[in-house]
Amino acid sequence: MSKASKKASPDARAEKSEKRSVLAVAVAALESGDVVTARRLAKAVIGGKKGADDDEVARRLSKELSAKDETIGELPEQVAQAIVDRTIVPPRPYLYAAICLVVFLVLVSLARARYA
Repeated sequence: MSKASKKASPDARAEKSEKRSVLAVAVAALESGDVVTARRLAKAVIGGKKGADDDEVARRLSKELSAKDETIGELPEQVAQAIVDRTIVPPRPYLYAAICLVVFLVLVSLARARYA
């Protein structure tokens, strides 16, 4: 393998090689911490872009990704939907940041009114 193919992003590898499973590349990206690529590839699988061995990989990944209280189906679309669900950013941090911003602005306006 050349250095260029080793350094290629998971998204580029998925587009280059239709033989490899798109789901496998999505899970590899998720495990490496690249949630944007994992989400993009999973949405592509839901949209209909599949690799040649996605069905086999989906059966294997459904067992790996299933939790005790949550089972994932063995279809590629169901595994891809599970990946998309796992990469959603919760809105709570944004809510806390907005509250902090409002409190800061109120304090600044009170200080300006008092010392102006």
